[in-house]
Amino acid sequence: MPQNGRNRLRAWQLKSLAAWHGRHDSNVPSTAESTDIERDCRFCAAARVRHHIVGNVAPTHPGPFEHEDYRLLRCSLCDVVYLDPQPSDRDLQTLYQDSVQFSDKTYSDDAAALRVLDSYARRIDRLGLVPAAVQSILEVGAGLAWVARACKQRSPRVHTVAQDISAECAAACPWVDEYVVGTIQVVSREPRFALASMTHVIEHLTDPAAMLVELEARMLRGGCIYITAPHRPPLWKPCDGIRSWLRYSYLHVPAHIAYLSQTWLRQAAMKARLELVHWDETHDGHQVFEAVLRKP
Repeated sequence: MPQNGRNRLRAWQLKSLAAWHGRHDSNVPSTAESTDIERDCRFCAAARVRHHIVGNVAPTHPGPFEHEDYRLLRCSLCDVVYLDPQPSDRDLQTLYQDSVQFSDKTYSDDAAALRVLDSYARRIDRLGLVPAAVQSILEVGAGLAWVARACKQRSPRVHTVAQDISAECAAACPWVDEYVVGTIQVVSREPRFALASMTHVIEHLTDPAAMLVELEARMLRGGCIYITAPHRPPLWKPCDGIRSWLRYSYLHVPAHIAYLSQTWLRQAAMKARLELVHWDETHDGHQVFEAVLRKP
C-alpha cells in the first residue's frame, strides 16, 4: 500500500479508537462547544476575530506551572488551534531548562534511535534537501540533532550547526560540528545556511513568526527551511469538539503552544520574505504536518 494510503488507514483507526473511548466517557462533550468569542489572535495578529472554544485541557507535564486550567481556541481566520492562556517564561524554563527531556527509550534504545534517524533521512532525501559538500545546515531546537546526523550520513563534508536553549544533548552529538546553547540570537546573523530545520520545535514557540524572520536572515538565497510539527488529531474537524484532542498523543500541555495551519504558515512565510513550497499534513496518520519554506 502507498504511504498516503497507510497514513489514511492509520488515521481512521486512531479516529475510530478515540470515538469508541469517547462514547464511554460521559464527562466529555460529544460535539464542539457552541461558545464563540471575539478576541485578538496571537498568531495572525488580527483584531477582534471570532474564535471557537474547542474545549478545556489539563496539564500533561508535572509542572509546577503558573496556571492549572487551560483551553484550546481556534482562530476562524488563520485556522490555528492554540493554548490559552499562554505559558509564562518561567513555565518555559521549567519545561526546557529545569527538566530532562531525552531520557525515554526512543532516545536511549539504539534500534529506536536508528528508526527515527532513518525516517528523517528518507524525508530529506525525498524532498531533495541534503546540502552539497561544504555547505552549512542549522538545526534549531536541536536536541539530538536528527536532521544534522542524517545530512552528515549523506554528505560527510556538510558543516552542521545545532542550536538549543538546553545543554542536555550538547555533548551527545558527535555528528554536530558546532553545538551552541542559547536562543537563536547566539547564532551569527549572517546568510550562510543552505538548510535550516525545526523538527517538532515550532509548536513550542510563543512567537513562531518571529523565528521565521530570524531564520530568513541566516539563510542563503535558494536555501530551505524544513519543518515538522503536530497538526491535529487524526482527520479532526472543528465540529468534532474536544474528545479526540484529549486522546491525541501530541497534546502536551503547556509545552505545545500552537497547532499551526497551512493558512498561517503561508502568510507568515510571506511576511518573512519566504515562500511555502511544500505542505503535507498526512504524516503519522494525519497527525503531523511537514513543510518546506524557501528563500527566493
